[in-house]
Amino acid sequence: MCHASRMTVQIAVKLDDGLAEQVKAAAADAGTNLSEWVRTALQRQAAIAKAIRARAEEDARAPLYTNEQEQALMQARRRRAIAALDEG
Repeated sequence: MCHASRMTVQIAVKLDDGLAEQVKAAAADAGTNLSEWVRTALQRQAAIAKAIRARAEEDARAPLYTNEQEQALMQARRRRAIAALDEG
C-alpha cells in the first residue's frame, strides 16, 4: 500500500541502537520497509488509544440498568434459553 501521495508530515524519531535494530528486524520479518512498518505500528497504536478512550468514556457514564433490572433481564434471557432447549 503506497501512502506517498497523501503524506503531509514527516516526523523524525530518535531510537537507541537496540530498539532501532529491533524495529528494522521487525520490518524485515514483515516483508516491508521501515517507513511502512512504523506507519502501520503508529496506526495500530492510534486505534488502540482511541478504543481505550472510548471504553473509558463508556465506563464513566452511569449504568443503563440498575442491578435489579439487569438481574431481571438475565433471568428472562435464561428462561427463554431454557424454553428454546425444551422445544427442541
